[in-house]
Amino acid sequence: MTQVLRASEGLAPAVDVLRVGGLALLPTETVYGVGVSVAAFDAGEDVPGPETGYGRIFTLKQRERTQTVPWLVDGTQALERFGADVPAQIRMLAEAFWPGALTLIVPASSKVPAFMRAADGTVALRASASPVIQELIRELGSPLAVTSANTHGMPAPAAFADVEPRILEGVDIAIDAGQTTCCDASTIVAVCEGKPVILREGALSIDDVQSLFK
Repeated sequence: MTQVLRASEGLAPAVDVLRVGGLALLPTETVYGVGVSVAAFDAGEDVPGPETGYGRIFTLKQRERTQTVPWLVDGTQALERFGADVPAQIRMLAEAFWPGALTLIVPASSKVPAFMRAADGTVALRASASPVIQELIRELGSPLAVTSANTHGMPAPAAFADVEPRILEGVDIAIDAGQTTCCDASTIVAVCEGKPVILREGALSIDDVQSLFK
């Protein structure tokens, strides 16, 4: 049975689960996600099996393994650690909107395991404004690989009460922080030929993103 932890009770049990590669239900400021600690997987290792926390993400979401999982990171400095040849426009966006509801697609550095990179060699990074996520990353000393806590094709939950029962039952520990503050997924941005390209509009508006380059 899944252990349910209220965010106000302290996060030590969740840190313990994540540290050993367990799968957790996590409240970001956008939507709830399911995720693992990146530190539980070596950058040089093969694709983790379906029995691992990382593998269980795809089984639980009923999603193909060819899709990758975004990383939640500690701040703009993560662009240098986990990105390579990061465009100046990406740095500008991170400095303006992180921590916040903005996911940035960057070329992945060698510190990103191959199985966590997209087919084009990129990784999706976001610094979350959620105090829960920030504390977990700080305690673990590691990013979290987190994707929305829903069956593929279903709505992403913005409140603990909206999490599908099968998703809740499929994780090792769940953190209940009530309703999220944004109630919408993050906006996803990449840079193509020197220009920002919005791949998905979410809690951060297109106007907010484009205003930075006017």
